Amino acid sequence: MALRVTALLVLSFVLGVHSFRPQTIPLNWTTLSVCAVDNPARILAGDVTTQVANNTAASCVASCAAEGFGYAGVEFGNECHCGTGLADSLQTAPATDCNMACTGDGDFACGGAWRIQVYSFPALRPGSWAYQGCIADAPATPAFSTFTTHTFATTLDFVNQCLQACSRDGFTFAGVENANVCQCSGAAPIAAAQKVGDAECTSLCPLPGDAGFEFCGGVERLGVYKLVG
Repeated sequence: MALRVTALLVLSFVLGVHSFRPQTIPLNWTTLSVCAVDNPARILAGDVTTQVANNTAASCVASCAAEGFGYAGVEFGNECHCGTGLADSLQTAPATDCNMACTGDGDFACGGAWRIQVYSFPALRPGSWAYQGCIADAPATPAFSTFTTHTFATTLDFVNQCLQACSRDGFTFAGVENANVCQCSGAAPIAAAQKVGDAECTSLCPLPGDAGFEFCGGVERLGVYKLVG
């Protein structure tokens, strides 16, 4: 038995096997991917990369949040990535690919070579944005009198991306339509806007990982949110 245990320990050392502890992510942020594939163009939209001597996922999230970013990621042990959204759909990598220890705490993993752990601000947290309902929206009869339109590289986590974009630009109302359009406005839908049943706002957008899907408005139907805190 002693010989077998010794052999296993030697094998683990040779193969570089390391067991990392799970990290506690602050500020109620959500883990979008425990390990995803990154690339030279970067998977986070508007990526700002900083090499940090004492990097951890927790410190990176705190840093990105303090700078007003809604997405964060750790990679290559010492890299903290801050972004405004997702540049493309996340391609999941094996968790074992994120095998580099954080420079700030070797008990934790901080990604790997072109492997990134991704985190996001929970835009729908209580006291932030509140769902207002499904509103008819057509070119001839728009729901908002004035608005700015955003499109994103991917519909993954689309409502979250839209609310963050509207919040970042200083708007107090947001709407998602047909799973691919985000509208931001500084005022509520016009008085004549027709509120319809939520069954008409059932276009689907994928959520990260195995979380399934969320409703993202419908055809000429706007799922409207209001910033309440």
